[in-house]
Amino acid sequence: MPAATELRLATRVGSEDDLQSFVELYRGFREEIASERGAVVHLSREAFFEPLEARFMAILRDDRQQALLGTLDAVPVGMAVGRLEDLADSSRLAVIDVLYVEPGAREVGVGESLLAYAVDWARSKGATGLDTTVLPGMRQAKNFLEGCGFAARLLVMHHHLD
Repeated sequence: MPAATELRLATRVGSEDDLQSFVELYRGFREEIASERGAVVHLSREAFFEPLEARFMAILRDDRQQALLGTLDAVPVGMAVGRLEDLADSSRLAVIDVLYVEPGAREVGVGESLLAYAVDWARSKGATGLDTTVLPGMRQAKNFLEGCGFAARLLVMHHHLD
């Protein structure tokens, strides 16, 4: 019986040639979180708006932002999009705005690889920390991030006004 073929996992900086992959992955991310608790306000406040191609092109051309692709056998299955923020005390924070892996590609190391690359990027840019967000009901994502060394530092409370 032949041995099972292992998938080749890789993480790399995206390029303009990857524009459509970023757009498709982002749409999958947005669709997946849309029904989660807190998503309505989060997507209204934090989401990338159409045309997504223009948004991703701006990210790819900005040296204070980073767009990463996670691939399996050279097929894009995940992404991380981060940016730098200069803080009031003159320190620098890196923020991951989007961390997404397609459901069928989870639990094989794509997310860990994206995060490791993002951590290295943040360090190389002089950041003293790295933030990302998780919606309240996304327990699996929270557990994943905690397993990668992240800890909650802020809870945002919301009161909906009719």
